[in-house]
Order: sequence, then structure tokens, then C-alpha cells
Amino acid sequence: MFALLLVACGPASSGGGESGANSAGGETASNQNAPAPAPYQVPDAANVAPREVTQDGMGSSPEAPLMACGPADSYRRVAEFRCADGSQPLGGDAGAGRQARAGNVGANSTGHVIDLYRVPCASGAVEVYVDMYGCPEMQQMFGGE
Repeated sequence: MFALLLVACGPASSGGGESGANSAGGETASNQNAPAPAPYQVPDAANVAPREVTQDGMGSSPEAPLMACGPADSYRRVAEFRCADGSQPLGGDAGAGRQARAGNVGANSTGHVIDLYRVPCASGAVEVYVDMYGCPEMQQMFGGE
């Protein structure tokens, strides 16, 4: 009876002859809920070159952010950003715009929370500040101005 229990439990605990690490790796690989790895990496803040973001300086600071209307519009505006050399590194892809988000920098003088994005230009990453509450629809939604 004891030998029968050992045989019945042996393969399940040994992972079919593989080590526990490989067995755990197999479980991770079969996880259907895991998100796909993101190909875009947000540039490191230490490598950000200071410069004006647009002709009129919009997007260059929390007090002069690009105005957008919600998250989707924010991602689109950042994805359409053109570097000083005219290139568009995120190619207009809103998903790449979303992945460029580094976080928020808190509220500016209007009381709106401002998001920081880092766009990878050839001359160095550019910090772009966006106010996603910068339209009447978003302000009404949150009881603002």
C-alpha cells in the first residue's frame, strides 16, 4: 500500500523529472491572465534633456501643460508629439503614448493633477506635461470650474 502511494504521488511532486523552478516557470507560461510584455520602456529621468516642448511652450512644465480631454486624448496627444528634429518617435500610436506615462507630478496652480510623459527623441528623452482635465467636459465631470 505504501509503495502504491509513493508511485501515485511521485510524478506530481517531481514535476515530471524537472526541477521545481522549471515547473513553476511552466505554470507562469500557461497563465492566460498575464499581460503581454510592453515593448516600450519609459526613458530614465536622468537622461532627459530640458527643452521647450511645443512652439508656444505648452507641455513644457506643470504650469504650462498640454491640455487634453481625458486619458485617451492624453495618450493620443503624447503619441502625436514631434521632437525638435520633426520626428514622431511614438508614431501616433495611443498605446505607445500610454506607456510613455511616467506618473503624475501632483496638482498645479489650477488644482488639476498633471501627468508626466517621457518621449524618446533622438537628442534625448523629452518630458511632456499633460492636463487631462483641461476641457469643459472633464471639469464638469469632476465638479470643477
